[in-house]
Amino acid sequence: HNRMGGVVFPQDEAVAVCEMAGDLGMATYLDGARLWNAAAATGLSPAELAASFDVVAVAFSKGLGAPAGSMLAFDAERWSEADIWRRRYGGAMRQIGMLAAAADFALTNNLDRLPEDHTNARDIAIRLHACPDISLELATVQTNIIVFQLAPEIPAPQLVEAAKAQGVLINALGPHMIRMLTHLDVSADDCVHAADVILAELDRLRS
Repeated sequence: HNRMGGVVFPQDEAVAVCEMAGDLGMATYLDGARLWNAAAATGLSPAELAASFDVVAVAFSKGLGAPAGSMLAFDAERWSEADIWRRRYGGAMRQIGMLAAAADFALTNNLDRLPEDHTNARDIAIRLHACPDISLELATVQTNIIVFQLAPEIPAPQLVEAAKAQGVLINALGPHMIRMLTHLDVSADDCVHAADVILAELDRLRS
């Protein structure tokens, strides 16, 4: 999914998958780490996006900016068994209030600003799209993830290191594939700067 650039999975297909699973007697699980971003991108509520699934996980650190924390949502009948497995896997933490407070702050303050991250990602993508050394499908930039391919003669790890030296952190997904994300800690100006650094370093590596 990440290699597709944060494309939102079509809701009608998600519903169809869940319906087929139900017909086969299978439970369904939604890894909703980026559920908040999908909701911001589609205009559908998280509840609408998750309604067809039996169990849903959400993350407060991805997108919302909390330092850590995830949550499972499901019907009450599953709670006892889920609590047992949570403890078996080391999920029972003492004095969890500080993380809960951070998650609460993230939900209260950072949900409404997610479209800013999506706009910043789109702005970066538009700037990079014009570069002949970059292959980037703008239609894939639907949330805050940008994935693009480099020209065969430019190694992705080399661009990663060059950008890092200029204070821009990106990562390589392969020999010639780059992944970037926008988030609440980078401003619109930061994103323009990041795109300019990448374009300048590509020009330098080319020469």
